[in-house]
Amino acid sequence: MSGKLVFEEVSRSRHQLVLNYRVDDIVFSTAYWYDTVNFYELETRFGPAFMRQIYFHLLAFEANKAASLKPEVLDLGPYQDLYSDRFFELWRTIFQNVWGVWRHDNDITDYFGPQSTTPQPAQQPLAGPVTLPAEEKLLNLCGGGKDSLVSAKLLERAAIPYDVMVYSHNIYGPAQRQHHLIDGMLQHTTALNRHRAWVYDTALDSPAAQLYPEYGIKHLLAAETVSSYWTALPIALQHNYTQVALGITKSTDEHNLIWDKTGEEINYLWGMSTAAEKLLADYIQTNLVSNLNYFHLLRPVYDIVVFNLLSRDAAAVPSTHSCAQQKPWCGRCPKCIYVWMHLVAYLDEAVVEQMFDKNLFDLPENRTFVRKMLGLEGYKPCDCMGTVSETQVAYLLCRAKGKTGQAVADIGPGDISLDITAFLRKYARVDPPYGAIPLELYEKIRPQFLAGAERAWNYVRERLQT
Repeated sequence: MSGKLVFEEVSRSRHQLVLNYRVDDIVFSTAYWYDTVNFYELETRFGPAFMRQIYFHLLAFEANKAASLKPEVLDLGPYQDLYSDRFFELWRTIFQNVWGVWRHDNDITDYFGPQSTTPQPAQQPLAGPVTLPAEEKLLNLCGGGKDSLVSAKLLERAAIPYDVMVYSHNIYGPAQRQHHLIDGMLQHTTALNRHRAWVYDTALDSPAAQLYPEYGIKHLLAAETVSSYWTALPIALQHNYTQVALGITKSTDEHNLIWDKTGEEINYLWGMSTAAEKLLADYIQTNLVSNLNYFHLLRPVYDIVVFNLLSRDAAAVPSTHSCAQQKPWCGRCPKCIYVWMHLVAYLDEAVVEQMFDKNLFDLPENRTFVRKMLGLEGYKPCDCMGTVSETQVAYLLCRAKGKTGQAVADIGPGDISLDITAFLRKYARVDPPYGAIPLELYEKIRPQFLAGAERAWNYVRERLQT
């Protein structure tokens, strides 16, 4: 079925944006609320034309989820004059890569997003980029998980001042509960200021796929990490942050599978990848804010280093949470299993028992997830987790500690073939700052990375290498 994705006018009040869009006559919206952003002040400071461009980008990267309904045409509606080749190339690249798993799940080999209706001659010069005051101020995005805790502690131990942005999303349950959980983790940090955002979305949890079978899709997908870049932008503008950090590691660069029909590497976490980091950082600096640098603070290391850095702050680890199904932990999704397995592998059992009230290996329903995570069948589950090799090592460490259960009774250490030395050379290391991380900041935190990598190397070698 052909269709049209149409952008509608963004509405705003002092602390709220409402981003409206539709596919044919199916209407969606996303509302952003901020406690420390005043859009009237931003329009006075930067001008209505520039802020209109900001609103357009926030709308565009919320509305891309509606392309899950396979519209053939993208109509920018009241924002036709803001079309540029650079914008459309970015938007389509994000869709093609992040929605690779959606195309695979729906067996769609030949759809890479809608075509724009805007004629090329209509291109207009952008209102930006603007330049923020030159002082270096760092905003650290905090989701409340182990990466957020490690990021905060890296900055603190390097004597780098930072503020935090925390946000809730309605698909994860009541907002107050989400903010309360994150506040619990932040009690263990020294973040100077806290900025809150609330996201209310009508698309992701909608029955659109079921009620409109003529579109021929199973579900809608969103690029939440990419959206969070844009959600943070008004805070950066309001408070002059020239650096925005996300706690994302190199492990997100690994693909889930190679699609046999297209030969593509399908990576569920592509929106967190090095490629996406560079693409978005370069675009924002070139087109919107010349001295605003978005970067992934943990990009130089893999997850194994992060879990070994957690040992420094074991008392704070139980305050973290990561589950996207049921806060703080459901215990039955791939992400819960992944985090639990690594915590069991690298930390004391007493820490894990404060977070999980059961052995996740004892739940029979987790069997298929574990096997996929270990590379024993199918492909790595599409969830927020690290690499297959890291999971294999964590599993071997769990077994070395005597941890087993019904779900893994038929998976012995001998079923996993892994060269431990080769693994450590690849994963227990610190890479140079090949992402967007500022070199000066990287050099300040690098000694801690090296210490985490050394602990990971010694810990794994002592327990698994014979």
